[in-house]
Parts: sequence; structure tokens; C-alpha cells
Amino acid sequence: MKYIYFILITLFISFEGLSQSSVVWLSYHKPMKGKGSELFDAIKDKTQKYNQGQNDSKLYTFSVMAGSRQGEFLRVGMGPSWKDFDNWSPDSKEMDYWRNNVAPLIESSSGREYFERVDDASYDMSKPGENSVGLMIHYNIGGNPNHFWKVRRNAVKAIKESGESVTLNVWRSAGGGPQNHIIVAFSYKNMEEYGNAQKVWDKVGAKYDEIYGAGSWNTDWGLLRGSLEMWGAQTEITRFLPELSSPPMALQ
Repeated sequence: MKYIYFILITLFISFEGLSQSSVVWLSYHKPMKGKGSELFDAIKDKTQKYNQGQNDSKLYTFSVMAGSRQGEFLRVGMGPSWKDFDNWSPDSKEMDYWRNNVAPLIESSSGREYFERVDDASYDMSKPGENSVGLMIHYNIGGNPNHFWKVRRNAVKAIKESGESVTLNVWRSAGGGPQNHIIVAFSYKNMEEYGNAQKVWDKVGAKYDEIYGAGSWNTDWGLLRGSLEMWGAQTEITRFLPELSSPPMALQ
């Protein structure tokens, strides 16, 4: 069974070997001043009405708890493939409901941006509903992209061989945003697990050095940081809102 479930990401999605890269879109919605609770309820009502059935569009909602968009709602639409987005229509009853009941409570929204999952840089063995806290790192590559992808792909091997529990999904912008925009999304059961993440990464780093040579962890991360634009790494902490989301989705 191949599972996909948004928690986050953190983005976010749980995988066990998809045959193709999954596709998602992201958009952020800032509530009108003093209307956060009303917007919460409106998104909940819309999602419960239009996004619960097997053939309905799959939408997942997160609250942004930290970062420049704190207080906003992150909405994630899942394909899971490009062809699954062909049924979208701006004239549908679903969109009419959004325009009439949800949009009036929104001060501003970001443009929709599509992403494809980078499978060989991702590692996710979590189960649907297991995690609720996400860390999203937004990267913008400005230098040699090989330096960025080397450590991201090598880290997956180190995670596997370390035996540590890490939920990691990497997404490459595929439309609607900068071509060099990458999201690295982690998810955790709770804030306590998030707070203990550095201990896990210390063990992964030790395994990385064991595999690729002493000091390679610090060296490769230094090269990754050098590949970024100035201020090219920004973070957000999110919390998954299941009552404002479609149910977990399992793919055969």
C-alpha cells in the first residue's frame, strides 16, 4: 500500500514508493482582521461539503504557527498526478461556494504555486494521521544546484542506514513561482518531537560521515548554503487541521 497524507508540509505527504512523482499546489490565505475564527469555520464548512468524497478534489489545510505568514491558513491541493487537476473548473458549485462564503473573509491570498515531489531526495515512512506538526524550509537556489542536491540525496541514504525515524519530503516548484524555489518539509507527531529533532540529525550526520568520509556532513552542508541566494532559506512551522481537510488518501 502506498500512502499519501498531508500533515505539513509539513507538507505533509506519506509515501511508500510511488511510481511517479506526486503533484500538489499551495496557497496561503490571510484572514480579515478579527475574522480568523470565522474563516476557520467557513473553510471547514466548505471542505466538509465539497472535499470528502472519493471523487472530490483533495484539499488539506494547515495553520501557520511561526514565520512571516503566522496566523494565515495554508491550503494544499493534491493531484496526486497532473492529470487529476484537469477536472478543475472556475464555474463549479464548489468554486461558487468559496467565492460567496469564504473569500469575503480573506484579506489577501498568495498566488497558487504547483510543486512536484523529488522522490530520491525524500524519505517518509509515516502513516496517515500520525503527524500534525510541520517544519517547512523554503529554499531559493542561486548558485551551483549540484551542491544543493548532493547533500539532499545523500542524506536520504544516511537516514535509512541510521535507522532514525525521519519524515522528509522535498518539493520542486513546477509552476506559479520562482523556478529555483524548493520546499523541504518535515513532519512530527507533536512539538516535543520537533524539539528533539536535532538529536536525531546528530545521529544522521554521524552516519553520513561514516558513509561519505569524515567531515563530509559539515563540508557538504557548507556547499549547500553557498548555493543559495542571499536570505535563500526561510522557515515556517505549521499545524495540520484535519477538520478543515479531506480524509487521508491511500493509493494502490
